[in-house]
Amino acid sequence: MGTCSACYHFFFVLAVLFGSSSLLNGGIFIQAFSLSKRDQIIPSRIRLRSGFPDDEIPISFVMAKELMNPLGISHKNNLVVAEDIQTGRRVGWAQIRSLGYAAVATDPSRFEDDNDVEKNKSLTRRDVQSKLAIEEDLDELMWQEFEDDPIEIPNGLASLPWTKEYRAASQAAQDRIRRRERMLEVELAARPKLWELSSVYVIPEWRHQGIGSALVSAVLDQHSTTKQKGRDIYALTLASTVPWYETQFGFAKENQIPNAMVTELNVGKTITKIIGDDLVCIRITL
Repeated sequence: MGTCSACYHFFFVLAVLFGSSSLLNGGIFIQAFSLSKRDQIIPSRIRLRSGFPDDEIPISFVMAKELMNPLGISHKNNLVVAEDIQTGRRVGWAQIRSLGYAAVATDPSRFEDDNDVEKNKSLTRRDVQSKLAIEEDLDELMWQEFEDDPIEIPNGLASLPWTKEYRAASQAAQDRIRRRERMLEVELAARPKLWELSSVYVIPEWRHQGIGSALVSAVLDQHSTTKQKGRDIYALTLASTVPWYETQFGFAKENQIPNAMVTELNVGKTITKIIGDDLVCIRITL
């Protein structure tokens, strides 16, 4: 019940071309290990646990075998695993991964009115930056500051370590490095992250037994209780499964798609048209 089709990139394409039913029936569910907020009944022999580094490679192999995107599986992504306590076998998993930092240091869920995007000319919900991109912006700023610095780089005899000119230039360089570090820390602290519910999967023999619902509930609850920066969680799913996400968890269709998801959404839409469905973006604000 309620399968979520994450963006599989070329794995999604291969799944359709080679007729893999697992991609459409496999259900992408999300994982966590707390069911406190939403009571989900699952078989007594199944437990939900947090993911470990040892889970990453086996899960990636299964995802690749099922022609689903095996990249980005990480225990650091709030990975939750459903496990058969009798056999120790993994029967399902899911994660919430970071899409990156919001391009504006304001919580995007509060920044704009979804129905007034043109008036505001705001793309905060679409614009996502990686930490590297933010650092590159800061580097440009620091380079401009360096060029404007009245302290010149010493040369000739003035470049010897014991000279007044060398010490002044060295101190100025160290001050810029420390200032950059402080600026980066402040910038990252001010920006919320945007998140994606992804890599959700339940093995065929354990589907339709509430495990997928339990994984979604658990991973959402886990995201809330760990107080991750950023309250918006996105997911890509078939249009036919949107009502399930709406009624079970409170997701809603989202037109303002983060730029980090645009490519996977466009690829997915092209493929789902072939199978008579549509791929849509949904969002929940916790």
